[in-house]
Amino acid sequence: MNVFHHQKNRRRSVMVKGLACAACVLLTAFLVLGITGAPARAETVTLKAVVGWPKSASEQKAFMVFSDTVEQLLAKKAPGELKIQYIGGPEAVKSMDQIQACQRGMVDIVFTTNAYYVSVLPEVDALKLSDYTPMQERENGAWAYMNGLHNRIGLQYLARLGLGTKFHLYLKKPIKTADLKGFNIRVSPMYLQVIKGLGGNPIVIPPTETYVALERNVVDGYCWPSVGIRDWGWDKQTKYVVDPGFYTVPNPLVMNLAVWNKLPKKLQDILTEASAESEKKVVAMFEDLAKKERPILLKEGIQVIELPKPEAARFLKVAYDEGWKDIIQKNPKTGPELKKLLSKAK
Repeated sequence: MNVFHHQKNRRRSVMVKGLACAACVLLTAFLVLGITGAPARAETVTLKAVVGWPKSASEQKAFMVFSDTVEQLLAKKAPGELKIQYIGGPEAVKSMDQIQACQRGMVDIVFTTNAYYVSVLPEVDALKLSDYTPMQERENGAWAYMNGLHNRIGLQYLARLGLGTKFHLYLKKPIKTADLKGFNIRVSPMYLQVIKGLGGNPIVIPPTETYVALERNVVDGYCWPSVGIRDWGWDKQTKYVVDPGFYTVPNPLVMNLAVWNKLPKKLQDILTEASAESEKKVVAMFEDLAKKERPILLKEGIQVIELPKPEAARFLKVAYDEGWKDIIQKNPKTGPELKKLLSKAK
């Protein structure tokens, strides 16, 4: 009888040990695969982003459209796999230093204006002269060509979140013709050539210093898109806005090329899709904002100077002739190719 009980207890002990081993195996499997039974999730890729304008500027809206679109696509196609971390604007990295910071890998994504990195890539200035929408540039080869130029300097050209708006000349005193002789005009490198071509004296001043320059009559006017002067308070120092508008707001969105190349193709595809979708959304958004902005400026007492047709034609001819002349002089090989891709009049 004792022998029987001993054998029974021994069998029970072996069975308990077996169950314990099986439980350990299952526990290990759960730890490896995760509680849900799915493979363990890879660590989230975080991309640090900076923007060339302060948070109060209208251009921030364009970047938010992009980041929101990325989030929406990730939620559907790759939840938890990538995150865009907004670091800040010029307060985080100076606007003129952001592209170099992206090249060095200090940040991963930059949304800026071409004027802030023409010293690094002179050809990027051609985007302002484009006769096409960002969507059309993807179709006609202009986007691919511009991306190739960016790749040479260690960047991936994601998008032109170009707002779909034109630049305008804003003045403190009126003009009747396309002649700016005797006028000091605040410029960035983007529209320096057109002011020179019209006989004006271009003065390069950062946006942050423009209000004081207007207030103290250091400048008689400035160039800026059809949306955004109220962000800086310049409307208080402005009496006239000149029609027609000129050039196209370019505002490239770029990324560190080495970081881009390390991303899985699935995440590259999501960023590419988000870039293309954002271009459409931003163009529509800023066209609507521009329609709403003009009545507000008129209500504030700013008057529209609509140049007579011959003067308006001269204004635009000088703007584009001088713009392309500058591009081709600086880039004799790539400039003519860019003109073919970006101009409707071949």
